[in-house]
Amino acid sequence: MAAVSSTSPSPSKSDHFSISNLIARFRSRRRRSAALVNNARPPLRKSPLPLVVPENQGTLGSLGWTVVTFPQLAPPTSTIEDATLRTPSLPTTLESAPGPHPLQQASSALFAASQSFFSLPDEEKSKWKTRLGSEEGWSKIPGEKEFITLRTLSYTPDVLKGPAKQYWDLMGMYLDSCLGRINVSLGIDDGEEQGLRTFVGPCKRLGEEEKDKTATMLRLFRYEGWEEKVVAEPHADLGLLSIVVGDVPGLEVWSGKDWLRVEKGYKTPCATLLGGRQLERLSNYRYPAGGHRVVSYGRPEAQAQRLPFSPPSPPPPSSSETTTPEPPRYRFSIVFVLRAFEPAIVNSDHLETEITGKWAEPVRGVSAGTMYQAIRKAHFNINTGLEEREEQRKKLAREKKVVKEGFKGTG
Repeated sequence: MAAVSSTSPSPSKSDHFSISNLIARFRSRRRRSAALVNNARPPLRKSPLPLVVPENQGTLGSLGWTVVTFPQLAPPTSTIEDATLRTPSLPTTLESAPGPHPLQQASSALFAASQSFFSLPDEEKSKWKTRLGSEEGWSKIPGEKEFITLRTLSYTPDVLKGPAKQYWDLMGMYLDSCLGRINVSLGIDDGEEQGLRTFVGPCKRLGEEEKDKTATMLRLFRYEGWEEKVVAEPHADLGLLSIVVGDVPGLEVWSGKDWLRVEKGYKTPCATLLGGRQLERLSNYRYPAGGHRVVSYGRPEAQAQRLPFSPPSPPPPSSSETTTPEPPRYRFSIVFVLRAFEPAIVNSDHLETEITGKWAEPVRGVSAGTMYQAIRKAHFNINTGLEEREEQRKKLAREKKVVKEGFKGTG
């Protein structure tokens, strides 16, 4: 198992986590790689992502991840200096009354509901046992994590229904707006159903019934946290975009050289936005899939930092209870994975621009679902049991599809 990197992000002078120094550090290396892979295609056009501060704008297109900041919304009479925190592409639903940002509020509510669900006895949680492999329902991998994957309200526990619906619908709108900005960066005309947004469709809303199920999913994790170890091995997600919110630091992203403890730098409520395999393919490899993993940093006293938007920890035991064993320590996280609407048809001619360049293997008349299955078969699933995961890994090795960059796993 890979060792935990000791590299930490440099403190930022502002409250926002800045990755601009990281960009400069690896710029020459990335440029050389891009020139080889992209045949010196023109650079991405400037198209600021909503809720991403200027110094963090470049890394989604270069490294496959960036940081999303949930700002404290100012009263209507005030102004916000950073225009990227209020952009025309961001739905007005996400810019409502003063106070905590709606996505921050939705995250906190879902964290609280998630903690309530995972505190239930296993026999109660098993009523929602996993199905569709690990693609829906509750599952537990001893020594690593347990998680529940939500796809429709009809297979969602009551304690999670309201918060999950609120979070999914808000985050779906946000990621749809991000794809609009990515369209522009690629030189693709942006519209409600143009370019990459063609593949969103009903995925941005949590459906009510089985018939409403899409490929998109919302996953709630509870990672075990007693020991210093990797609890989710290196991988990249399969979809278009994913966004990760954690209650304590643990997510690490691949910088191009080593693992960066990205959440350790968060001073204000933030999330991590990741590009997926589908975005990588549909952008003709202009947007890489973001490599990441999840690490436990050790016992409670060694991981005191809690991220700003997480629910409060339970109070410590009183002096009369000091002999009580320490409760288990966990990392809770929310992962929303926006995957392409499977019936949507991929036509690479409609996605080809001077910036994306010519597709080496044009795709015409193929459904997004068919393309997804081809991508999925080239990767092993890190959310299956250890034995099944190892068998998948061995199969890929036998087929000689494992590559050096080490992100053949997928969440």
